[in-house]
Amino acid sequence: MLAQLSSFADRWLELFGYVILQNTLFLGVIFLVLYLLRDKNAQVKYAVAALGVIKLLVPPFIPFTLRQSVAVAPAVGTFEMSDISVASDFNPGMTGPTISFLSILFLIWSGTILLMISSTLISTLRLRWHLRGSTFVKKSTIDGLTVDIFCSPNISVPMSIGLRPKRVFVPLLWSSLTDDLQHSLLRHEVAHIKRWDGLTHALQILANALYFFHPLVWILSERMNEYREMACDDMAVEDSEVSPIVYSRCLVHVAEHMLPSWSCSSASTLIKQKNKLYHRVNYQVKETKMKKLSKHRSRLIWTLLLVLIVPLSWYCKQPNATVGLNKSDTVKISGIITDFETGEPLAGANIYMPQTGQGAASNLKGEYFIIGVKPGKHDIVCSVMGYKKSIAKDFKIPSDYLYKLNFKLVPAVIQGERVIISAKEAKDMGLELATPMSPAEPKVPAAPVEPNDDFKFVPYDTPPQPIGGFEAISKYLVYPEFPLKEGIEGVVVLNVHILKSGKVGEVKILKSAEAIDFNIAAMEAVKKTKWTPAKQRDKNVAVWLSIPVEFRLEDEKE
Repeated sequence: MLAQLSSFADRWLELFGYVILQNTLFLGVIFLVLYLLRDKNAQVKYAVAALGVIKLLVPPFIPFTLRQSVAVAPAVGTFEMSDISVASDFNPGMTGPTISFLSILFLIWSGTILLMISSTLISTLRLRWHLRGSTFVKKSTIDGLTVDIFCSPNISVPMSIGLRPKRVFVPLLWSSLTDDLQHSLLRHEVAHIKRWDGLTHALQILANALYFFHPLVWILSERMNEYREMACDDMAVEDSEVSPIVYSRCLVHVAEHMLPSWSCSSASTLIKQKNKLYHRVNYQVKETKMKKLSKHRSRLIWTLLLVLIVPLSWYCKQPNATVGLNKSDTVKISGIITDFETGEPLAGANIYMPQTGQGAASNLKGEYFIIGVKPGKHDIVCSVMGYKKSIAKDFKIPSDYLYKLNFKLVPAVIQGERVIISAKEAKDMGLELATPMSPAEPKVPAAPVEPNDDFKFVPYDTPPQPIGGFEAISKYLVYPEFPLKEGIEGVVVLNVHILKSGKVGEVKILKSAEAIDFNIAAMEAVKKTKWTPAKQRDKNVAVWLSIPVEFRLEDEKE
């Protein structure tokens, strides 16, 4: 679990590091454009700021290949490990994996995101709870949109809640305002609804949560909130009998009657909210001749910013490699597991590092790779059923390399680890020969399964064992009749999932025999065998186990 977290944290930092750099550059451009548009109307500035928020939420979508990084990954540092003596009491689970600094950083980041989003949801639910006792005032149609108006004593300013709300809540001072001012304030809230400001505000909250550590994101969010209110103020007084000056006086009146409540618990918060209203007043009463921007120039600015998003949305992609494998602080270990005598690749071998808990399983070609390995000295263990375990003790892994470590395993002369059944043994044991399988009724997949697609490496202290030893598998193993008559021998390599309960789960074929009858016989024998499960720190764990099953004929003389 910790190894997977560490690997995920490495990939997260690799990708998120590029995202932070790109978005910081883009936000710098956004603030430059906002400065140049400082004398323009709020709607234009709000649109530019909204584009900055959208960029924060767009993941990198352009792959950028670093070919040079792969060029530094030749077969430098290639080693081949063969039969290495190992102490019999060596326990790969004695030193468990430790959590890395990047993993802690990732957990803090993700935990803060969940905390901020949860806090926002709780605040929204709390607001709705305080508005539940609001009094219905009337139904009104404003600028073509029909809304229900409710009055609540728990708020100081008019507001609406939701992505596309149908209700507008007003404070108690609502009745003291003239009809024209009430209409203008309602137009302001309807403007929020028609502009889908609830949706853009939700995107702001998500961006603030993802980049809670970035000061430019918070500044942009504050600016965007300010521009949003100002743009709605413009729509409230547009083509209205209420002049901007009268509307501004109404805003001041609201600010003067703003009192601390459940949603405004401190004096500093109260002053901040009043300052926002005063900024809106200053915007309304400010005289400027360059308040509006032509549609042509607005579209040109938007087009240039959209085009700029493309070169600032790339991610590092290395050919035939994983992102960031050649960083100076991590190394990728890869290699091939083969039989020492025959040179044949061994599928389903477990390669793991006891100190960190990182590991992998070899595929059908005997290939494996482990990413995110820290340079330094490590113990690297390679084991597969039927072969002696090989350990690279205190193996020094340098930095800046795509390191290659091959293992050549020696067959183990250990009873039970390689299940062998001969035709003569089958007859001597009184076992019944299996009926040849009909070609029209296939019972197993025709093609072997790649281990890395389905099998996950799980560290364990004690491997699973069949009850009664591996001879127990031989008791259920039969030599099929058809291969026997034709004089066919074969080896089947099975990958068996031994569950926590000791029962046999899935059984898949890593290496198929020439005669498909061997596959059937081997799978049925393994499924009938009872097992003691693997243990990791005195707890049962489910693991995949590779079992070679050999069907062998006696020589002609015998």
